[in-house]
Formats: sequence, structure tokens, C-alpha cells
Amino acid sequence: MKTLYDLNIDCFGKIHSLHTVNESTLRLSQMGLVPGSIIRMIKKNPFGGPLELKLNDYYVAIRKEDAKMIQVEAL
Repeated sequence: MKTLYDLNIDCFGKIHSLHTVNESTLRLSQMGLVPGSIIRMIKKNPFGGPLELKLNDYYVAIRKEDAKMIQVEAL
């Protein structure tokens, strides 16, 4: 299974699970990144910068380290 970081730009994915530390899991779930959510990769910044995602009708930015801990199913 792919991680969120492996998702290509303009591709959709469905979040399968989060394998992060408790603080990160809480923060990400408060932003709406929960299992079953459909997301779209908008932008990957160079040199390990944050990723921009579209979730529902809004945009969120998350760290590369967090994106590598989220398992997604490509759609």
C-alpha cells in the first residue's frame, strides 16, 4: 500500500490508516485526515517542504514526515 507522500500530483487517494505518534494523529484527525477520507494531492514542495492537499472543500498543508506515516489507497 502507498503512503500519502507517494501519491502523485493531481491524483486522488482514500486514507486507509494513520501510523503516527499520538500528538500527530490527534492534530491530523482534527484537520479531517481520518480513515475513509478522500484526498487529492495538490502540490509537493521541494527539499522536504510541506505538501498541499485538498480534503472535502478546503486545502490543508502537512509535513512530509506526517505524510509518510499515512497509508492511502490510490483511486
